[in-house]
This record gives sequence, structure tokens and C-alpha cells, in this order.
Amino acid sequence: MTGEGDIVRPAEIEPRLRGAIAGPVIWMTETGSTNDVCVARARAGAAHGLVVGADHQTEGRGRRGRAWEDRPGDALMVSVLLRPPLEPDRVGLLPIVVAVAVADALAAAVEVPVEIAWPNDVIVGGRKMAGILCEVSVAQTGVAWAVVGMGINVASVPAIRDARWNPGCLADAGSLMSRPELLVELLHALESRYAEWLAAGPVGILAAFAERDHLRGRRVSLSRATGTLEGRVVELDATGRLIVEAADGAIHHLGAAEVTRVLPESEKPV
Repeated sequence: MTGEGDIVRPAEIEPRLRGAIAGPVIWMTETGSTNDVCVARARAGAAHGLVVGADHQTEGRGRRGRAWEDRPGDALMVSVLLRPPLEPDRVGLLPIVVAVAVADALAAAVEVPVEIAWPNDVIVGGRKMAGILCEVSVAQTGVAWAVVGMGINVASVPAIRDARWNPGCLADAGSLMSRPELLVELLHALESRYAEWLAAGPVGILAAFAERDHLRGRRVSLSRATGTLEGRVVELDATGRLIVEAADGAIHHLGAAEVTRVLPESEKPV
């Protein structure tokens, strides 16, 4: 549960923010989904850099409609409104940018390896500590807005059914960082990686992802609209899609697929 030193107070957070992601910060004791609140503000015309967070979500969600569970005060759930000056075909890399930023922030909190399982699960010491959900609205002239939702298990591990990765929390990984300190670290990392992406393109972001790639070189099973695919992960392409080499040598560039499990090397492909 949240202690006095772990309470997020916007008036203390906002002066420490910098760059284009500088608030305002809206923080709630409880809400359905921080992404939903942030999306509503985006549609109402809120400016780039708005931060919306909560101590507890009753309707938190991840990719493909999965529920995101938390215990009140034990996690960091926050959404950020971005208005990227990009063509729609470039915004597909955004989840990778955010995943790298979250990994940067968590690496500052722990002394164990921090990795990213494509596209946006952050693994600390072999356990999933964070997930990301990006929602984007595209207009005729470009990207109208993007809402970046980030959930991090800080003080406890929620009960999760059918988890693809074993869940964990930062406290068990040795972190002593409070939620307010982690929030500032996270927003600084996001501002830095986002600015890098806009200024220099995808090269640096993809290199940073490659350094933390949990799946590169491993055999995986993936779910996609046309069925299951098994193969070995090669790397990401310039748009953030996963490149997989199937057993027959065919190369697949996957954007909407989902890794369902890592295959043992001894297991034969189906």
C-alpha cells in the first residue's frame, strides 16, 4: 500500500519535468483507465505533454484487450498525451520508442538485467515488470494524437491468469525507488527517447532496443491473423516490425502478431 513517501503529488512532480513532456500532471486515487481519461482529454484538445496517472485502475487493460491488474498504491499507472508531427506510416515505431524509455527508467532503479520482449513488455531479471499500451488517432493531415499508457509493478505482484511471462515487481528485484521518483525518471526517459526519435529517426532507438532484446536469436511461437507461426527471431526492421525466419527459410516481417511463447531449442517445429 502507498506510504507517505510514496504518494504522487502533482505539485511536486511538475517542477521537475523538462522538455516537451512537462505536464500538467493529473493524479487520481482511482479511475477506470488512465488511457481512457487521457484519450478524452486529447479529444477535447489537451496539449502535448499531459500526464494522467492513478493509484489504482478498475478497468486497466493491455494489448489485445487483456486486463491489467494492480493492487491500490502498489503500481505506477500513467498515460501521456503526445502529438507527434509525423505521417501516419511513421508512428508504428512509437511502442518501441516507449518500451526503450521504460527500460531506461527501470534500469536506473535496479541492478539486474532489463530486457524488452517485442513489442512492449519490459522484463527485469527474467520477470515481466511493465507493459505498454499505445492508442493513436490519425487524421488526414497526419497523427492527431497518441496516448501512451505505461503500467509498472512497483511493490507487489498482481495475480495474473494465463501470463505469457512470469510477473514480478521492482521491490523483489531490489529497487528502493519510490513511485514519485520512478515517475520522474520515467517521464525524463520518455522525453529523451521521444525527442531522439523525432530528431534523428529510428536508428538510435532500434540500436537501443537491440541491446535489450529478450527474443533476438530465440525460437518463438507467434499468433497472427492467418494462424500460428514458429521461427527464429532475427531483429526489428526500420518500422518496428519483428523479423522472423521460419523453419523453411522464409522471412516474415510481423507487425500485428503476438509472441505466445519461447520454444526450447530441442522442440521440433509443428
